[in-house]
Amino acid sequence: MTSGGKIIGEFAKGKVDKLMTPEASESGARHRIRHFMENMDAAILEANCEVIGRELPGLNRESLLRMAVRVAELRADYIRAGIKMAESRHPSAASVTELARLRTAYEEMKTVYEAAERVIERGYVKLT
Repeated sequence: MTSGGKIIGEFAKGKVDKLMTPEASESGARHRIRHFMENMDAAILEANCEVIGRELPGLNRESLLRMAVRVAELRADYIRAGIKMAESRHPSAASVTELARLRTAYEEMKTVYEAAERVIERGYVKLT
């Protein structure tokens, strides 16, 4: 460290670590930080509910099921193309390009389905 200060706390592998400066480790500062983060979480929840509720009024069982079926179809298309490609040791450039296109379509649809699930799990939309 260039400031010569000590870092105290613990390191947790993953998305967020728990290393803190000495000032942040003081209980009053920790309380202010925790309070700030709780307020931010509540504001983010409110913003997501407002925006997603307004922008995605058609997100419901039918639309989610339609996406799930589309993911399954795209997965089948991708695997089918891979099985066909496996028939030749040296597939054509066109078949490799097509396989990549099918993989991208499948992965993107799977990702958007997972995003929709997260929106529902977090309660950002009112389910009917």
